[in-house]
Amino acid sequence: MSSKTIKAKLSNREHSKIKDKIKNKIKEIKEKKEKTEKPKRQRPGSFSIAFQICVEELIARAVMGILFDIMYAVLFSFAVLYNAEIGVNGYFSWFDNINIVRDRSQGLFSSLKTTVIEVSGNSGTSTVYAGGFFWFLAVSALTLIGVQFCVLVYSCIVIPRKTYARLSPLFNMTEAAQALKNIDITDADINSGEELEIHTDKEELAGLEDAVNDLLRRTIESYKSQIRFVSDASHELRTPIAVIQGYANMLDRWGRDDKEILDESIGSIKSEAENMSRLVENLLFLARGDSGRAVIRFEEVDINQLICDIYDEFVMIDKTHNFSLDLRADITATIDSALIKQCLRILTDNAVKYSPEGTDIILRLQNRDEKYFSIEVQDHGIGIKQDEIDKIFERFYRSDPARNRQSGGYGLGLSIAKWIADKHNGFFEVLSYDELGTRISLILPKTNNEEKTHI
Repeated sequence: MSSKTIKAKLSNREHSKIKDKIKNKIKEIKEKKEKTEKPKRQRPGSFSIAFQICVEELIARAVMGILFDIMYAVLFSFAVLYNAEIGVNGYFSWFDNINIVRDRSQGLFSSLKTTVIEVSGNSGTSTVYAGGFFWFLAVSALTLIGVQFCVLVYSCIVIPRKTYARLSPLFNMTEAAQALKNIDITDADINSGEELEIHTDKEELAGLEDAVNDLLRRTIESYKSQIRFVSDASHELRTPIAVIQGYANMLDRWGRDDKEILDESIGSIKSEAENMSRLVENLLFLARGDSGRAVIRFEEVDINQLICDIYDEFVMIDKTHNFSLDLRADITATIDSALIKQCLRILTDNAVKYSPEGTDIILRLQNRDEKYFSIEVQDHGIGIKQDEIDKIFERFYRSDPARNRQSGGYGLGLSIAKWIADKHNGFFEVLSYDELGTRISLILPKTNNEEKTHI
C-alpha cells in the first residue's frame, strides 16, 4: 500500500496526534541543544582592545628599560675592573685577583666615592682608586632611570590615543560588519545593482576591505542564485503536479467508467511522473556536486571509441536526423568516461531537440594543441541569439519562445554539462547564429593529475 493511500485513511484525530508528537519531539531536541551548547564568549569592545594593547606595550617598554639599565651597570663595572687589572698586571684573570673594597659605615652613595679595587699580582697587592667611576655609574644610572620613567609616563598619555586612532578604522570596519548582521538581504532590491560594501579609506586596510567586500558580493550572488534556483524549481515542479492533480480529479469524477478518459489520464500521469523523475534526478545530481558528495574517477579512455558509442546510440534511437562522424585524430585522454558520455548526450540531445527533422548533426573530434583536444556537436537548427549565449549554461535557463518546456527540457542539461567540464578542467566554446545552427565545442585536457578525485 502506498504512502498516499495510508495518509488518505488516517483520520483527522490521528493527524493531530502525529503533529503533536512531532512538535513535542522538536521541542525536546531544541531544549537539549540549548542545555548542551556552551555560552558564547563576550567579545571585547574597541576600548578594551586598545587598553590591552597599551598595557602590553607599556609593560614591554618597562621591561626593556630595566634590562637596559642592568646591562649598562654590568658592562660599566666590568670595564672598570678590567681596566684596573690590566693596568696593574697587564692581563685579565676574570676577577680571580680582584677585590672591591668600600667603607660600608657610610651611606651607599657616599661609600661609592671611597671605593677602591685591590689587585693581587706577582709583586704583591696594588690598590686602584675607582670611587669616581662608580659614583659616575650611580649618577648616570639614576639619571637614565629618571629619563625612562618620564618617557614611560609620557607613553601612558600618548600611546592610548595613538593606538585607538590607529585601530579606529579597524573598529569602524568591525562595527560595520556587526551592523550587516541586522540587514535582511530580502529587504534590499537585489536587482537594483546597489551593493553592500564597507569603506574605511585607509590604505593599510585596503586588502582586508577588498576581502570583506568580495565576500559580501559573493554572498549576494549566492543569495540571488538560491532564490532563482528555488523559484525555478518550484515553478517546474508545479506544472506536472497540477497536471497529475487535474487528471486525478477528472478520474475521480468521470473516468471510473469511461475507458477513453481512463487511458488518457493514465498516459498523461505517467508522462508527467517521468518528467518529474528526470527533473528530480538532475536536481540531485547538481546538489551532490555542489555539496561535495560526487566522485570523479579518472582513467585512460579512447576518445574515438567514446564518440562512436554516442553516435551509435543516437543513430539507433533517432531516425529523423542525419548523424555523421568527423574523427580527425586518434586521442587517448584521462577522463571520467561516464560523465563525459553524459555531457555529450546532453549536447547531442539538445541538437536533436532544436533541429528540424532531416537536418544534419555532426560529431567531430580534433586536436587543439599538445595539451588539449575538442569534441564538437554541430547542428543546423534554430540557433541561439547572440545576447543569450552567455546565459545558456545557467540553471533553468531557456530562451523564448523556442526553448520552452514543450521541447521536453527543464533548462538543467547544459548546467550539468558545464559542471562536468569544470571538474575535468575543461570549458566550452559556443558558435551559433539564429536560424542557422549551433556548434558547441567541449575543450578538455588530455591528462589529469589525479586518478580519483572527490568533489
